[in-house]
Amino acid sequence: MEKSEAVETEELVEAMCEVLAALPDTVVRHLEREPNLGGRGRPDALVDISIRGHDFQLVVEAKKELFPRDIHHNIWQLQTYSESRQLAGEQVPMLLARAISKGARDILQIEQVGYFDSGGSLFLPSKTAFVLIDRATPKKARRRLDSIFRGKRAQVLQAIIAAWPDWVSVKELAEKSGASPATTSETLTEMEKRDWLEVEGAGPAKLRRLKGRGPVLDEWSRIVANQKRPKLERYYVPASNSEDLARRLDHACRETGAPYAVTAEAAAQAYAPYLTNISQLKCRIRKGRAQTEALRLLDARPVSEGWNLGIIDSPASQDVAIGEEISGICYAPCVQVYLDLLQGSGRSKEMADHLRAERLDA
Repeated sequence: MEKSEAVETEELVEAMCEVLAALPDTVVRHLEREPNLGGRGRPDALVDISIRGHDFQLVVEAKKELFPRDIHHNIWQLQTYSESRQLAGEQVPMLLARAISKGARDILQIEQVGYFDSGGSLFLPSKTAFVLIDRATPKKARRRLDSIFRGKRAQVLQAIIAAWPDWVSVKELAEKSGASPATTSETLTEMEKRDWLEVEGAGPAKLRRLKGRGPVLDEWSRIVANQKRPKLERYYVPASNSEDLARRLDHACRETGAPYAVTAEAAAQAYAPYLTNISQLKCRIRKGRAQTEALRLLDARPVSEGWNLGIIDSPASQDVAIGEEISGICYAPCVQVYLDLLQGSGRSKEMADHLRAERLDA
């Protein structure tokens, strides 16, 4: 059962006060909830604190979540509260939330507005004291923030990244990504919160496009870097080289009706050549009887060493996205290839940087 907004606000304020009280030479002197400032509206709390003998007041407003789109309005609201109560001492605006996106944190630090989240991260930019505690976001809140990068929503992200700089509708994106119109619309709303989109029109005629690929790729790559590598099923397939193996893979999958997409180093080499030779091929093949038959046709033998065919085993295997078909071979979308390279080893991260520079940042 979801907690009431009032209970969540109270818990956040109490948690912030506990973290503050634990700081060296810090005293939380007074906490006043929902004070009447005599003006329009009221903050959720006023907290009087002292750090190393310097007294100041925190003007606190709590939100469920904080994203870049609404930050400036939240800051204006806090400033309005402060101006309605003229005090001789310093007042520091503070925003509290269960989860605060990285983009929102960056803006708040630039604007010198304090923040606190349910994981205990704290930013307090007083004139007489500066506090920055950066802690991991709680798992539940992190799942909520990162959900846009998983499942069907991730396919919508890939589609709008591929469409840039063109304007696209919900209907067009749904068709390109294979996601439902409802999921597509929800994903775009989440992207708007993060201030990643330009918007034009309204209703069914509403169009959107990325402001740029960089912020989305930066956030996605940061999340992927902290994820566990997906399981890789390793096989040895008789083939003279990776090009021969790719042709054999394509033939076997077409014969058995198994959707597949080559990714990682072999795909990066096709999109933006970087290395002189690729000895191993990684791919996704939809699980099921067709995959089993394709492996049989390939005469693929499971091995732990000396492999040349790796099948990425992940939930996404059920939805094998194809970006381009080059020389008859199906390759994963550039974004997926980039993300898979980031989770690779050896020179894969070099290839990721090269692919991004050549195909995604251009």
